[in-house]
Amino acid sequence: MNACRLKRYLILIIMLGLFITCLAGSSNELVAQTVAPGRQPVIDPFYLKVFEEAKINFDRGDYKKAFENFKIAAFGLLDEPDLLGQAYVYLTVSAYQLGKTDEVERYLEQISRLKLFPRISSSSLPQEVKNKFKEICDTYKV
Repeated sequence: MNACRLKRYLILIIMLGLFITCLAGSSNELVAQTVAPGRQPVIDPFYLKVFEEAKINFDRGDYKKAFENFKIAAFGLLDEPDLLGQAYVYLTVSAYQLGKTDEVERYLEQISRLKLFPRISSSSLPQEVKNKFKEICDTYKV
């Protein structure tokens, strides 16, 4: 009786494994979705597009819309510290321009906690954005 149950469970586990493999596509696709050691994860194009739209809004002076879009973009950039640092700089400056002091402090703390300051210093951010960010850091004694 126990051997019969064991066979059924084994068959069920095998069938479940095959079902999951079929749902996900081929096993090669599953392997392609994993990140090999030393390789950077692929960023979802949606978040890159939102990041670019947020920069356009920022450049237009629409800090409210830029702030909202950079928050969304930052969520998708958590595994990409260079772009995440840039998003946090834009979030900090946008929040400062909107008078959201709590948010300014929050993003400055995040940048510090994640040790993003060196990445920000060497980033490709526009110089005027870097200057404003430095001014904010000096104001908040960071």
